[in-house]
Amino acid sequence: MSADRIFIIDDNKMNINLINSILGKEGYEVFSTMDSTTAFKKTIEIKPDLILLDIMMPEMDGFQVCEQLKASDQTRFIPIIFLTSRNDEEGIKRAFELGAADYVTRPFNRTELLARIRTHLDLKNTHQKLIKLERQSAILAMAVTANHEINQPLTVLSGNLFLLKESLSSKALSPKEMEYMERMERAIMKIKMILEKFRNPSSIKIQKYIEDTKMVVFDDRP
Repeated sequence: MSADRIFIIDDNKMNINLINSILGKEGYEVFSTMDSTTAFKKTIEIKPDLILLDIMMPEMDGFQVCEQLKASDQTRFIPIIFLTSRNDEEGIKRAFELGAADYVTRPFNRTELLARIRTHLDLKNTHQKLIKLERQSAILAMAVTANHEINQPLTVLSGNLFLLKESLSSKALSPKEMEYMERMERAIMKIKMILEKFRNPSSIKIQKYIEDTKMVVFDDRP
């Protein structure tokens, strides 16, 4: 199982080194930047599981960075924990209004920091599992509809093809006519196999097809 990826955005090198040391010992994969203006771009590149974000930074402060991250579909679901020396209610209120998951005030306690990080990583993982279950449920519902709507005409097609073959069994069919029959039988079997796979949502994966379009694929491993 791969380590969780944590991205530190802080303009203070000493703060980054301290947090890096704490998280590295816990097995996290840690990334950092001191440039808040490129934080959004780097977040997309890194794809972190959680972000530790300083509030007081030059050029773009933490509030602006958070707002930018939460405005994008690519980054909006990444939990953000603010790191701040501020303990004023207005700053904390604004952090939550912008979509932050939590905040930790400096000087922070190592145990508290790790506990907050673990809590929000667990919440993120739970959320992802719920999305997966919801997706599987939707696919299963689609499978029931597909089986109901497709099976009936498919059964008629399969039955009539069988009767057609039986009625022609006494006649000599050309190789080309036999090939046409076999093609139809293979096509019918393939449709039946696809419908069967839809009955097992755990075998279904979603992958990119083209540009923003996604498609359902099946995991054929036992």
